[in-house]
Amino acid sequence: MLYSCTEKMDIQLDDAYTRLVVEGRFSTDTTVHKVRLTKTSSYFYNNAALPVSGAIVTISDGVNTILLTENSDGVYETPPNTYGKVGKTYQLLIKNVDIDKNGVFEEYSASSTIYPINTIDSIAMKYNENFESWEVKCYVFDPPTTDYYLFNIYKNNVLLTDTITEPLVVDDKMYNGNYTNGIGVGYLRDEKSDEKAYPGDTIELEIWRITKEFQKFVMELQDATRPSTPLFSGPPANVKGNISNGAVGYFTAYSTSRCKGVIR
Repeated sequence: MLYSCTEKMDIQLDDAYTRLVVEGRFSTDTTVHKVRLTKTSSYFYNNAALPVSGAIVTISDGVNTILLTENSDGVYETPPNTYGKVGKTYQLLIKNVDIDKNGVFEEYSASSTIYPINTIDSIAMKYNENFESWEVKCYVFDPPTTDYYLFNIYKNNVLLTDTITEPLVVDDKMYNGNYTNGIGVGYLRDEKSDEKAYPGDTIELEIWRITKEFQKFVMELQDATRPSTPLFSGPPANVKGNISNGAVGYFTAYSTSRCKGVIR
């Protein structure tokens, strides 16, 4: 005979330690750049992350300092005419944060450098019958330096890679110092309604030239959010960001290049 039983297990989690979570980007695009501040919460907390308001947030290149404005809870924005310059190192500074509401204010910082990026020559889309998807192919010369890239895909001006688990992040070991000649950098799968593409659709490829450290951060974050192999393997280690004073998250600065094409 077969039988089974269940046993209630009361797992005690330490939810007392709250930390600041930072999501910040600064690029060569002339646009509103945003820094989002939230706080960690209980493992079983199933609502949106709690915003951190009232902070003083600045981005500086060592000469010029930009003061960000909190236009919504926990979201701090630069003026719309702001842009980063290649070769500059930008420091994010966050002050006046009382994460535990105990009257103790703390300060956090991070820095990131913008490296140059080559202009994309063109892109092409090729349908793959085996995978039932359109492959986005990139044509660009990669300089003979060690570089790291993130690839975003837009369809009809809508960003498809809109969560951190979706963009492709790579180094250039396979084509360093060479012409890519149509390397595949993204797919539009028929099985996903938002990705399924038709003749006449406009596809845009956006490349970020990122730092080695940010590439590692994104890859570790993507690994941590995917199913574990084997099934009952241990939990992943915490993903390490670049924010000081025990905060989690990342502040990255990068250059961009874009190119559009139409599916025929």
